[in-house]
Amino acid sequence: MDQKDTDYSAKKEALLEQGLVSPQAQELITELETELDLLRKQNESFRKALRAKSAQTPRMSTKLRDALYE
Repeated sequence: MDQKDTDYSAKKEALLEQGLVSPQAQELITELETELDLLRKQNESFRKALRAKSAQTPRMSTKLRDALYE
């Protein structure tokens, strides 16, 4: 993701330098970047919670489970 962020930032700066972005579009881009950052943080939080939850549950292969229950 860092590479994509760098690419997007470079493209955004190039458009801003060329004056191809209106003030309204620049405001929208800023809002979207803020929202994207928030969603990334939430995603990472959810991933950590899922990893913690899955680490607590014992794992058993299907074949082993079926053999034990026979």
